[in-house]
Parts: sequence; C-alpha cells; structure tokens
Amino acid sequence: MSQQRREDRNLTASRTAPATYPPPSMKSLPRPKISRASRRTAHPPKQRPYPTRQYPHPTNTHRTLNPEPITPLPESESAPNLPYFVTRTKSNELPIYTDFKRGGNLKLTLVRKVDGDKEVLRDELRGVLRLGRKEDCVVNAVTGQVVIKGHWKGEVERFLRVRRF
Repeated sequence: MSQQRREDRNLTASRTAPATYPPPSMKSLPRPKISRASRRTAHPPKQRPYPTRQYPHPTNTHRTLNPEPITPLPESESAPNLPYFVTRTKSNELPIYTDFKRGGNLKLTLVRKVDGDKEVLRDELRGVLRLGRKEDCVVNAVTGQVVIKGHWKGEVERFLRVRRF
C-alpha cells in the first residue's frame, strides 16, 4: 500500500471553489465607516436657567503657616490660673476638631484633651460664641470632650490662644 499524502478537505475545497463563492446571501455587511459614539456625546448638556448652588459664606481653604497675631489676656485670666487646662497635641497643635454626622447635615466642633473643670470651659465658650440654647454646647460625659454644634474651629482656636493655651 502506497502512502499518499492527503490534504485537508477544507483546503482542497477552497482551491476548487468557483470565483463567485460565497454567494451574496452569505456575505456579511461591511464595517461602518462612521463611528457610532454613545448617545451622551451626541447631545450636549442643557444649560440650566437657574443659578447653581452658591455657598452662604466665602470658603477660604488657604491656611497660613503663621497664625494671626493676638494680644493675650493678662496672666490672671490666662492658662495657668483658670479652672481648666487644654493640653496641646504631640504636633503642638490645639486639639480642636470638626466632625460631620447625619450625612453631613450635622456639623460639630470638638475640643479634646480638656483637664479640670470642663463645665466652666463649656460655659465660657457658650458665652463667647453667643449660643442661645444649652444643647448647642455640651460636655460629653463619657469622653470628656466639649461638643459644639456648628463649625466654630477658628473662633474656638482664637479663644484658647488668647488665654495662652
């Protein structure tokens, strides 16, 4: 038995196929030349007839490295002679923090690291910030922090720096 070299059947069929193959019914459509971008890019955004949201007060996010100069109170009304003491952080900053709760609707200012009579500090802050209700400035009994409703970080920091903390 002589061994013949056999070709693949598909290769043989493609060599012997007529020039008109494949018939027009089997041909696919050519690729479109115009790109079909998404619907969003075809329609520009509409111009709104009403103004966009504006902040009720100017937001200045630029902080200077040197705080503004202050004139401290006399030593009788300053840090060592008060019934409370606010210890600075390890990076020598005042421990005043802002917090957002309830999805950003409730803004809080926290004063941490308070030693001594926290209620006296709370009452003085309430008077300086002119907070009417007692619930707006409270002392957290568990953590010992003074919690103030609203963002009062700048005012509280100035209050403590005037008192030489």
